[in-house]
Amino acid sequence: MADITLAEFNDRVWLVGGENYIDDFLFNSLPPEITVEIVPCDSLQEVTRMWTQLCSDIDPTAMPWAINPAIVDRVRRKLSGHSVYFAEWSASIEKDGRAVIATVAEWWRDNKVALIDVVDFLAPNAPKSAANLSQLRGQLVEEALVEAGVAVAQITRVTREPGKGHRQDSQRIEIAGRIPEAN
Repeated sequence: MADITLAEFNDRVWLVGGENYIDDFLFNSLPPEITVEIVPCDSLQEVTRMWTQLCSDIDPTAMPWAINPAIVDRVRRKLSGHSVYFAEWSASIEKDGRAVIATVAEWWRDNKVALIDVVDFLAPNAPKSAANLSQLRGQLVEEALVEAGVAVAQITRVTREPGKGHRQDSQRIEIAGRIPEAN
């Protein structure tokens, strides 16, 4: 179990475990050893049940802390592994994204036969402007990978549909390394 547990239902998120860390959590000043998890729930009752199980001394008239979506997005970026996140309608690669790109490039230098998939997430019925933005974001990530030392011939582009209920997918470009199968 993580030090901090967030429960998600219907695009809303609540802090259901780890209330003793709430100040540092909200101010983004948690020590690196403190773990955070987001648990998807099927109902508000499930959220409440988790909160009741994980928090002691609960006032029966109280409710768990609702967490601002911007804070949840920050948590998702930290949990995402090798994804570059973008602000809405932006193609600017932020500091966290540059760190992800540097990590992938370093891994590739040790695995030069690997292919690097640059994956964008686009719904089939997305407007042309969203498709163009997704294409631009992917191209900028590719260029940053090449600048970091990845061979352009080893980079491939992949488009996937966003996961159901994962509206933040369209705000990210995932970078996945894979070793090609031997013939």
